[in-house]
Amino acid sequence: MDKAQCTLNQKSYNAVEFSKLPLKELSQKRNFLICDECKKPAFFRKAATSGQAACFGARPHASSCSNVSQDTLKISSLGSDEEDIIHNPGQIIEIDIIYGQTEVKPDPSVSNDPTASGRARKYTGNGARPNANMHRRLSTLLKNLVNIEEFKNSTQELIIEGRAPISVASFFVEFKDINDSHEEKFLGYWGLLTDAKINNNTLWLNSGGFNSVSFPVSANEIKKFEGRHKIQNLEDYVGKYALIIGTKATSGKGKEYIKASNIDYITMR
Repeated sequence: MDKAQCTLNQKSYNAVEFSKLPLKELSQKRNFLICDECKKPAFFRKAATSGQAACFGARPHASSCSNVSQDTLKISSLGSDEEDIIHNPGQIIEIDIIYGQTEVKPDPSVSNDPTASGRARKYTGNGARPNANMHRRLSTLLKNLVNIEEFKNSTQELIIEGRAPISVASFFVEFKDINDSHEEKFLGYWGLLTDAKINNNTLWLNSGGFNSVSFPVSANEIKKFEGRHKIQNLEDYVGKYALIIGTKATSGKGKEYIKASNIDYITMR
């Protein structure tokens, strides 16, 4: 979208005008942007070397906002992995953490039916597969969280690292919904990134201003992380969705952040 409002001074800016602000002023104000029409949180993306012009965006806008058509609300169409989750809600989702590993998919020819006398019962496609678990990577789960409202509110169970099963709705928390009740809880936190900064050799990925949650990538993992996600500069993070499996904490200065064991527990789309 072309226009956004800054809540610090209640002024509306067009994207070109905003991009010409002094760097320090721009860095501060980009964390206080809202859609000029529906007042939902917005972000600013600088002009790219590829030729893409500077612009604002908001995800999501209010459903009645005329700017909805200008922003892409879904990160891609659904594939077979997402369809499996939707149509087989009885299966437990087992989260595969190791980046790049081959997904373990159920073998439809193998039965868990103890009355089958050792004979395989073919899955016919009607109802849930007989196999116990479906294995899914973080990237697939993030895609579902962004695209499918009923998935993020689902009672379907998932397990991670041998922990007790927990429902999808209880495990995944959108950035905007994080509160004190999540303190020191190991959960899946996800949402939209508004900017990124390097501070004391640590990469900080932010979901807004000081009062919004951030998460760090340590200095020794930055290069690997950027290569994994094809990041050329800090502006490439703006407007991406991220999912972090980790523990929510609060610094001595009151800043909320999410601690992940390593970058295998973080994905972006």
